[in-house]
Amino acid sequence: MNLKDILRCVTPLRWRRVGKDEPLSMVLLLLSPDFFNKERLRLAAERAWHTSFAGGVGSMHTVVQSGTTTLIKAGPHALNFFYYGAPYIERPEENLSWLPKVAQQKAWAVHRACVGVDYLNSDTDVELAYCVLAQLVAELLDENCAAVYVPQEASLIPNDESLYLELHKMASARDPGVATANLR
Repeated sequence: MNLKDILRCVTPLRWRRVGKDEPLSMVLLLLSPDFFNKERLRLAAERAWHTSFAGGVGSMHTVVQSGTTTLIKAGPHALNFFYYGAPYIERPEENLSWLPKVAQQKAWAVHRACVGVDYLNSDTDVELAYCVLAQLVAELLDENCAAVYVPQEASLIPNDESLYLELHKMASARDPGVATANLR
């Protein structure tokens, strides 16, 4: 463990900042490839923040998709999606030693594709960025998701009965500042 990793472990999330060189991400590890279309993402964002993401000129709440490029604007937050039709790393079933629990090892070994969500606002504190990511990722979970991986924390959470609640717990740590309004 180098000095940067040691400092990262002891520095509170509110003090750490999202960097320009290393975006903060949450990655859904999938059993089979899946492309999240604009409608699915719009509905997930609306469930997450209880406001319309229909978009429009100048909207603070919108989903924009062109080909495989997807961006979500959630109030002051910008999110980017990446789709990868293969495991997060080659041959994940051969790279299990870093995972302490059998359920984590199984989820890592069986995933065959992934969808990542990057938090794009640099200089935002890490705790707030994770709140935003967790709120949206919770609403994207389904039976195709084996686990959620958080690369910057080297954390993998299997998709069992507790994942949705864990993500909501993480999301509730702070008010993300995504204005809520009634859905039409």
